[in-house]
Amino acid sequence: MSDSQYRIRVKRGDFELEVQGDRQWVEKKFEELTSRDAITSLETQVLPTRKEEKPKGGELPVSLAEFLKQRGNPQQHAVLVVLFGYWLFHKENTRAFNVRDISSCYNDARIPESTNTSQYLNNAQADGYFKRVEEKKDGFVTWTITPTGEKYIEK
Repeated sequence: MSDSQYRIRVKRGDFELEVQGDRQWVEKKFEELTSRDAITSLETQVLPTRKEEKPKGGELPVSLAEFLKQRGNPQQHAVLVVLFGYWLFHKENTRAFNVRDISSCYNDARIPESTNTSQYLNNAQADGYFKRVEEKKDGFVTWTITPTGEKYIEK
């Protein structure tokens, strides 16, 4: 912003007003826009709003247990592993996860872990839900969820 530019920004709740330009114009326009008459007309006028896009898959709940509840509390480990991969990728921002990360999800959700989680990860890869990643994490093979896996969870 150059020296000749001046800006005022006010935010109250969901309403935000920002005016930028030369100082004299900004102060005049700001006074005009914040006068009681201008605010009253804004309150009574219905303005079209831009529909905000939700993140892919909608808003995820705060806890993994709530996420599983939303998905019908599946009991099959094959489904749980893909759900956990989705959760790690979208909620935890873990782009590459390993068997330990999936095991942690079982603990977080308070669900008894499968006796063969690695096999379920390999099966998810064979089904096209996960893809192996070159890098290893803590010495373990890592995966990431594929678009096919995301669609499977979001359906």
